[in-house]
Amino acid sequence: MTTQIQVMIPLRERILATLTDYLPSRAEVIHRVMRLTSDPTTASGQLSCLVSKDPALTAMVLRLSNSSHHGRVGMATSLNEAILVLGFERLRTLVVATSAASMFGNNNNKDPWEETLWNHSVAVAIGARLVAGRVEPAVAEEAYLAGLMHDLAQLVLLQRFRHEYRPVLQEAQQGQRDILEIEAEKLGFTHDELGALMLECWRFPPRLLTAVRYHHNPDLELSTTGAGAPDRTLARIVCLADALSKSLGFSFAQPSPVDPARLPCLEQLGLSPDTIPQVLTDLAATHAEEQKLFAG
Repeated sequence: MTTQIQVMIPLRERILATLTDYLPSRAEVIHRVMRLTSDPTTASGQLSCLVSKDPALTAMVLRLSNSSHHGRVGMATSLNEAILVLGFERLRTLVVATSAASMFGNNNNKDPWEETLWNHSVAVAIGARLVAGRVEPAVAEEAYLAGLMHDLAQLVLLQRFRHEYRPVLQEAQQGQRDILEIEAEKLGFTHDELGALMLECWRFPPRLLTAVRYHHNPDLELSTTGAGAPDRTLARIVCLADALSKSLGFSFAQPSPVDPARLPCLEQLGLSPDTIPQVLTDLAATHAEEQKLFAG
């Protein structure tokens, strides 16, 4: 074991020993919203009661329900009505997304590295929703969440351990080596591993943990196929969305044109390369509007 890795191992141990320190301020609300929205017997009034305890979240729900996303003629005037307009799955997405946005700090005074990371996360979330809409529409909102959270561990590393992590990003920006390779060498662990551990600590559903853990390599450690194989659909969707977002410049590296036929996971997801130009167009068109929803 090299001296460098011996020095860095305590970083990993410090993070793992203090995962609860990184809980978002709405951690308990996130857990309860996820549980309630997954229960078919839940009434909108139960969710309204829960959300109403958070004024900022209440304002966000009302604003989104009355946005152009839903093409409404009239305005939702009550929280309960707004929740019915959004639907339970969209509400779950909103609660997690606003919590994630708050972890990136004030949008007007954000560190440039954090700004880039947030823009990338939103782009991957949008891309994942668009891809899921063509592959498995029932998981579109879940795919959005997976995309939004896939690199959250990088934010923690950037905010709490900037001295150790910034050199990793700087080297990755040069494009000579894969970021996972750099992280493994310099830190002794990778951000996808840490991200899955963080979501487990926050009691996120297993499918989201799997998507975050394997978003770079959806078939890693996948020794079985068929009915007994773990479901990596979300991981593949996020992997593809990640590549699409980077091709549009939503990343630390310079944008580069993509050959749709060479994108990852297309075959496994049953997508034709011919569908990619439209997904890219929709992603680019949606990104700015989606950003505004979390700008306060």
